[in-house]
Amino acid sequence: MAAQSSRKINIAVIGGGIGGLAQVLALQHFCDMSQLDVHIYEAATHINQIGAGINIWERVCEMLGEIGLKEDIERLLRENENTPWVCRKSDEKEGVPITEIVFEEAGRMLLLHRADVQELFMKHLSPEVHIHLSHRLESYSYTDAATERIRLHFKGGEEARCDLLIAADGVHSVVRKQLLPELTKELGKEELQESAQPLFSGSKVYRDLVPFEELAKVWPGHPTLVKPHIYCGKNKHIITYPIHLGNKHFVNVVPFYTDPSKENTPFSGSQIGQATTEEVLKTYEGWESEVQALLGCMAKPSHWAVLTLKPFETWAHKGVILLGDAAHAMVPHIGAGACEAIEDGYVLAQILAYAQKKGPLEALSDETMALYNRLRPPIANFVHERARLQGLFYEFNEEGADLGLVEKGSPFYLGSADEAGARVQDGYLWWKHSIVRETDAAVKRALA
Repeated sequence: MAAQSSRKINIAVIGGGIGGLAQVLALQHFCDMSQLDVHIYEAATHINQIGAGINIWERVCEMLGEIGLKEDIERLLRENENTPWVCRKSDEKEGVPITEIVFEEAGRMLLLHRADVQELFMKHLSPEVHIHLSHRLESYSYTDAATERIRLHFKGGEEARCDLLIAADGVHSVVRKQLLPELTKELGKEELQESAQPLFSGSKVYRDLVPFEELAKVWPGHPTLVKPHIYCGKNKHIITYPIHLGNKHFVNVVPFYTDPSKENTPFSGSQIGQATTEEVLKTYEGWESEVQALLGCMAKPSHWAVLTLKPFETWAHKGVILLGDAAHAMVPHIGAGACEAIEDGYVLAQILAYAQKKGPLEALSDETMALYNRLRPPIANFVHERARLQGLFYEFNEEGADLGLVEKGSPFYLGSADEAGARVQDGYLWWKHSIVRETDAAVKRALA
């Protein structure tokens, strides 16, 4: 037993995206790494981020600062202006201002390119962390072994073993699709089965990066060159904000369109494809001229189906742990999906560090799994539902929605004369909601 207790715990992180890398950075900070053997398994031939822009809220900036990225985050905050977001009703020839969202200091967000975030995280990764590329997980199984009892089965026949399997493998998570049906049988919770497969949100989205100079040629001084914008319309909205990649400056353009009748329906086919400029312009035909000018500069738009999961509360069981989109894939309407993945890793690493202090193998205990299940799902599932509500506000579909997700002290409940603007503004105060405050306090109490 003494030999067994002194061994290292083998941790396999499936997925080298934002969530997986943040998890490892948090492990490096909070845990005794001399007791851990950490491996990242990535399906791609190199670690790379699909997509363009990403938001990092100030509360998550503080977490990243705590786990070793403080100087980088402070530099990025200095470089990013605390610029108000302009919100307009734009689905008509002459657009109408709705509101201007001014962020409080503690509610700021960084607007970055995903590649910059990935590069930053990789820079801080310990050389002792093992990265395995071209390793696409197909399934896992349990063995009767006393150590490293979880066997990983990869495409091509390769295998590996681990003690803890942390699945940061996205909305199409192989691990979740196996774990939840098994939990349904073991625990008799039929509702878990309903969260195994991703669902179509009803929304599709175009994405592209428009170079500053191209937009300036068409419309000198275009408003999106200097301020983030939310252009709203019935069943459609467009998110834009300026970002830079290296020395190049772009406007990140993300137009959404929704069929509410398709929400929470099964999804089949390819999630990602290509579109044309003409297709985008046709979708937003009749919108105001500044929108038309911007969309006309989307030279090579990609086309995505926005997938989500039905919220559930059991994310960890018998050494298998879900993180990020594998646990709570959500619509991106308050820019918090990646942030919640980072928070998952931040809290999970503290839980594992807490377990290490109790004993070398306590990280593998049922109590550790239960603590993660108690501390993380409540806040992430709230953000999941609040993001959905924000999309309803953007697209004027809030009738009959659960307004209990809006904090009682928000401008919306205080009788703001500009009700539409108050609705939208509340979404950017999600981090102030009592559910978030109470869960943050519960984490501090549990891990004190």
